[in-house]
Amino acid sequence: MPGPWVVVTVATFAQMIVAMSNILLPTIAPKLAESLGVSPILIGYQVSLTFGVATLATMFGGKAVLRFGAARTTQLAILSCGAGLALFAFPYIGAIALGSAFVGVGMGMINPAAAHMLVTYTPPARRNIMFSIKQTGVPVGGVITALTAPAIAVHFGFRWSLVMVGVMIVVLIVATQRYRERWDHDRGGVDPGRTAAFGGVPLVWREPGLRWISLVAMIYSGIQRCVLSFTVVYLVAEGQFGLVEAGVMLSVVQVGGSASRVCWGWLADRLGSSLSVLLIICVITISSTLALAFFQAEWHKPLIYILFFIIGTAAVGWNGVFHAEAARLSPPGMASVVAAGTTFFVFAGVLIGPAAFAAAYGGIGSYSRTFLLVTLSAVVALALLLLARREAPSRDQ
Repeated sequence: MPGPWVVVTVATFAQMIVAMSNILLPTIAPKLAESLGVSPILIGYQVSLTFGVATLATMFGGKAVLRFGAARTTQLAILSCGAGLALFAFPYIGAIALGSAFVGVGMGMINPAAAHMLVTYTPPARRNIMFSIKQTGVPVGGVITALTAPAIAVHFGFRWSLVMVGVMIVVLIVATQRYRERWDHDRGGVDPGRTAAFGGVPLVWREPGLRWISLVAMIYSGIQRCVLSFTVVYLVAEGQFGLVEAGVMLSVVQVGGSASRVCWGWLADRLGSSLSVLLIICVITISSTLALAFFQAEWHKPLIYILFFIIGTAAVGWNGVFHAEAARLSPPGMASVVAAGTTFFVFAGVLIGPAAFAAAYGGIGSYSRTFLLVTLSAVVALALLLLARREAPSRDQ
């Protein structure tokens, strides 16, 4: 049977591919918008469409794991992302919309599959850090995309920025096939009646601990996606940055998120308190996004890099601790179903966040002032965390 580090490596690589698939278009938004003859702000609606489909797909992600197995579901998830990338190559809004839906399906299936593998094959005492390592696939994928996609789009055209992810998809499908029979040996082992309609959403809502952290995660995910989706557009439009330089700054955000996820996981295991770590992250998010709202292009470059790194540690670094806590609170054998239910709330936040940001920008007319709404939403998350800690202290152990 493959050891825990093989499982974590495969899950992390799969997470990275899915992340690269969903962040690629926002990263090259100005160039893509130029090719289509539309406004770059429309990328907010593309992101919301992707996550809207992902939100629906999560209701079936847990069932797919129980029926087909976690490895096969992982393969299907990244294959769906590959189909989406192929459709992105066609310079038509309709094709991009359909491709976004395919990427959304892959996103909705990947977390339940990864949660099932990690809960089955990794030790409980190290679960926060294992989930955090897996979640580093998101910012690492973002860093790679932010550093390469804008330059490729500028010099060779946006279609060539899709090829690298496609190659990675083929490699992982082939590699996962080696372990598929062993990892999927428990498929069909849970009574399908326990998953019910709407996947794990009712189960999550019935459990107080899961409900509170899922509502907080909904806000966190909206903040995260707004930062990732509008950083490049903001810096180009109001920060006097070129597209490539703005892409580098986005990679700094992703590096901050990647570096911090393992640290947050280690700290949560050390403290034995996921809620405490989520509170620390929330305070940093409030402070850093408030600074972003008052950002000026005249600031010294080192200060700008530090600001965006700190934003990444909080806005992009929270996921691993959250998913580990959700797995800890899961009933036996139901980690994939709970992961699907909690991911529904995560994706719902992303569905609402970028579209709300784009709509607010339409009325405000300034990216910097619109980011104040991001800070306000983080304040709401802080209030929810304090309420969760007060009303359910026994959960935070």
